[in-house]
Amino acid sequence: MQPLNGVRVLDLSRVLAGPYCTMVLGDLGAEVIKVEPPEGDETRGWGPPFAGRESAYYLCVNRNKRDMVINLKTDEGKTILRELAIQSDVLVENFRPGTLNKFGLDFETLHALNPKLIYCSITGFGQTGSMKDKPGYDFMIQASGGLMSITGEPDGEPMKTGVAVVDLFAGQNAIIAILAALQARTLTGEGQHLDIALFDSQLGWLANVASNYLISGKLPKRHGNAHANIVPYQSFQASDGWFAIAVGNDRQFVRLCELLGKPELAANEKFATNSTRVQNREEIIALLASIFKMASVAEWLEKLDKAEIPCGPINNFEQVFSMPQVKEREMLVQMEHPTIGALPLVGSPLKMSATPVEYRIPPPLMGEHTEDILMDVLGYSNEKVKELRNRGCVI
Repeated sequence: MQPLNGVRVLDLSRVLAGPYCTMVLGDLGAEVIKVEPPEGDETRGWGPPFAGRESAYYLCVNRNKRDMVINLKTDEGKTILRELAIQSDVLVENFRPGTLNKFGLDFETLHALNPKLIYCSITGFGQTGSMKDKPGYDFMIQASGGLMSITGEPDGEPMKTGVAVVDLFAGQNAIIAILAALQARTLTGEGQHLDIALFDSQLGWLANVASNYLISGKLPKRHGNAHANIVPYQSFQASDGWFAIAVGNDRQFVRLCELLGKPELAANEKFATNSTRVQNREEIIALLASIFKMASVAEWLEKLDKAEIPCGPINNFEQVFSMPQVKEREMLVQMEHPTIGALPLVGSPLKMSATPVEYRIPPPLMGEHTEDILMDVLGYSNEKVKELRNRGCVI
């Protein structure tokens, strides 16, 4: 048994935020039906790299879904989608506001047909506000939402993160909202419209850095790999590479100074508390940096671990996926794909003792399950499915 057994999700989304959301719901046991247009989800072609004909990008967020192709430019296609919405618990879409109104697939129309439907819209700027009609990709939201202004080296250009974090923020917020709406529905019997914006998600995840600005009125600076509020909490160069250290309190700083043979630093009023270390950041960091260059990464990590000072290597992906911890935590899984064969995927981080995640369906081929869904979910006959295919309504 899985926690979302019996929940059917109709997934009209593409790219990352929506597909990530629906994949997690599928991992938790929901039946997810991915609906693609005749031209397909554009991320299927976002490569290289490719595994067979599928891009690595597409493969990373589309497991545990069945796939069908519907041509919404046909009346029959619109009818099929409405019928699926009537039979579904959740619908996830990421079209621009108003787009689905043209097809009679907006929240109000579908809510009238299925009052229990939870309708989740994921857009760049939301369903309201002066910017609601602007397209929203992760990169532009990182830029306009302030994240790039605080990312990068102090004297360098503003930088985006190495992963599309705003898409993932929004996807996680959509998951949270959907789960909350499912619980609300058990109390009220009613579905609702969930309005998730990448821009809102970006602002919500600025967390302490936004709070620093709102309380102080001072624009936050870029600190590279350092922390705005904690010192020392950054990367340092050893004799043969780089490592990270995270001294989260004054007790850890005392132990660090003792380990370095510099106990007087912890007694110095300029460095005795985190607050004073932040104020004298450049001086203390310069002192520590000169010491850390005197030994190798491995030597420092061994010493820091023994002193129970949080630290770690700065690994590349080959090193990460070679770590025993990855295998021990089942964070690398393999699924058997119909054309690729053994397909490696990052596992789910959700570890649940009674209702664990299951990997049931590999990322589907385009239209792989169209016939099965029409017959199993909507009760169409084989002859009707063939007729719809011949007329280009489904693929």
